[in-house]
Amino acid sequence: MSASREDVWLALSELWLDNQLDEYSHRHIARVLLASGLSVEELQSIYLEEVAPLLWGNHWTTAGVWDGFDAQWLSAGCRRFQQRRGSRWHRWRCRLLRRLMTYAAEPEWQQVLLRMAELRG
Repeated sequence: MSASREDVWLALSELWLDNQLDEYSHRHIARVLLASGLSVEELQSIYLEEVAPLLWGNHWTTAGVWDGFDAQWLSAGCRRFQQRRGSRWHRWRCRLLRRLMTYAAEPEWQQVLLRMAELRG
């Protein structure tokens, strides 16, 4: 089974939900990312330049989304940022805001990377 880019966006979006992820969640996300066939470097770019710019505000609101983002809304937003990845302005903005965009998601991302390494064996 091959995961599409939309599947990758949806899996990564779980890192910005307003709840604590468990071991099962980390493994599920890792499996989806591995099924995409994309390199870790490309997945890192998707995480930082397509998903984070769209979802980072969820961690900064008092009552953020906790049960899952709407898949159509997520795909449309991530697609917009995917198209901007070639822009110097977009890359600079993502670098400048990286800590703000990933402060709560980064520990979860690191857990997913560990699970990916374990699953690859």
